[in-house]
Amino acid sequence: MADNVLMNTSEQLRSIFEQLNGRIEELNQNRHVERGPIIAKADVKLLGQMSLLANQKVSLLLSLAQTADLDALLDMDSAVKKELNIILKKHGLIYDEDSPKVWQPEGTRFDLLFDLKNVHVTAMDPESVLVSKAVKAPEKNRQLIREAIYSAKFPTLIDRIESNHGNLEFFAKG
Repeated sequence: MADNVLMNTSEQLRSIFEQLNGRIEELNQNRHVERGPIIAKADVKLLGQMSLLANQKVSLLLSLAQTADLDALLDMDSAVKKELNIILKKHGLIYDEDSPKVWQPEGTRFDLLFDLKNVHVTAMDPESVLVSKAVKAPEKNRQLIREAIYSAKFPTLIDRIESNHGNLEFFAKG
């Protein structure tokens, strides 16, 4: 059951960004007819929980809570952002306007999810998300961080938490 839910999150994201890609195509066709400027390719960088859910290997490894918030850094035309919000709403999601406040530890990288004609989507690497959660919201993420540490699938997680002034003892306590 959990695998289906997690698989659906990944499929849902693909659907959202394919729909957005199609809407940008339509907007550009209208602009072409009206001789307006063409909309540039949109760039989406997923952050936080949604980037973990988007990674099928991680979502199968760790117990991840579903979220209705899409945390992402958006570099797109305002008309495209409006369309994204409409599409997200249809999927029961909302864009979190506080996304730019998400802390990214040093060494964060973004992995490619989708590179469509009009939309480029990447996701924050899982280990950096876990470091961010461990340092900035340890109480809320205690079980998740413990699972990640004990999985031994994130080789530099402990060192990165420590180097960013996270409290490893907090995760060791029962």
